[in-house]
Amino acid sequence: MRSHGFRLTALLSGGALAAGAIGWTLSTRAQAEPSPDSKAALTHGFTKGAWDHKSIGPLAFSPSGVLFFADDQAGAVYGVDLGETPSKAAPYMKVPDLGATLAARLGTTPAGIQIKDVAVSPVSHATYISVRKTDGGDQDAANPANYALFAVDPGGKVTPVDLAGKSFGKVAVSGKPGYTFRGMGVPRVIGDIAYAKGRVLVAALSSEQFNSNLVSVPVPFKADGVERYATAIYHVSHKKQETASPVQTLTVYRDGDREYLMAAYVCTPVVRFNLEDLKAGQVATGVTVAELGSGNRPMDMIAYGKSGHQSLLLNNSAFGILKVDGKIAKETEAVNEKTTADRGGRGMTPYPGIEVVTALKDAKAYAATEGGLVVVKPTEGGLMLEPMPLP
Repeated sequence: MRSHGFRLTALLSGGALAAGAIGWTLSTRAQAEPSPDSKAALTHGFTKGAWDHKSIGPLAFSPSGVLFFADDQAGAVYGVDLGETPSKAAPYMKVPDLGATLAARLGTTPAGIQIKDVAVSPVSHATYISVRKTDGGDQDAANPANYALFAVDPGGKVTPVDLAGKSFGKVAVSGKPGYTFRGMGVPRVIGDIAYAKGRVLVAALSSEQFNSNLVSVPVPFKADGVERYATAIYHVSHKKQETASPVQTLTVYRDGDREYLMAAYVCTPVVRFNLEDLKAGQVATGVTVAELGSGNRPMDMIAYGKSGHQSLLLNNSAFGILKVDGKIAKETEAVNEKTTADRGGRGMTPYPGIEVVTALKDAKAYAATEGGLVVVKPTEGGLMLEPMPLP
């Protein structure tokens, strides 16, 4: 939050100088500048109109409840004003038949859908789920008819989100659908997104030059404010410094009043970036804090817990979901070539503080709340939404 105090203000009405205003006056009371994280600030310039997205992929919320999603096929980031009503209800309702409910809305079966991402609104506490239809005559990954966004309220009611009536903004992230790990999934322009203090951070999986593999999109949206960064990391498995490796998944890590970007790469270094070090057109050098194992791809990562004591959950293709203890995430000495938090080949070497979470085995997606996790997990012939305790 910015500090409050006395300041010179113009006589304003509806955002313009009031009729007859002849000058400036000294405010007689302290006036607060709007927070850059406020809904009003983030949705400035949003309008209603025709949607042109090709897909709905990774999701992220601002603290004020503005939803951002990545069009991972066309390469764009959208912000949506959901118009939610605040709620104090806990987002923990179990939905045993989630798969059948989502699939029916898309005209298929639970076997014919892919859960793209899950996020929980800090305002309504509803769980939002992005879904792709993967079967049928048209399986085009860039056909918007094959995607849908759903909301599950704290009472367990599943409702499709009608974007047509929502105010939104959009910024393009240029690139071409690129890197996939050993044929897993369809090529994408965007791998993941995260919200951090007035900007959306984007992991761009472009097949073009790697100097666009991390992108910062300012909010309120403005195309001329988009910044691109090259990243340099020490890859523990390869025993060398690398620049030609795109970020696969990312999250914002909070330590006290500071925010960091945690990023995971293929084969699988976990790297911390100081957000203040990200400069347009320059190489951002990360700090490698852990190596989770070669031969696999990180698919999703979240930070959870109180600021200053946050841990990470990271889903890997080879061995499921790992918890990385906060002491490792914050490590400053045993880093890069000195990293000792290393699970070795394919992540099979045990290391204290990097533990497989067996309770989350086979989870398709998950999101953290203040009191627990919301998890989409498989059942016999379907999917369910289930609340679970934090590991």
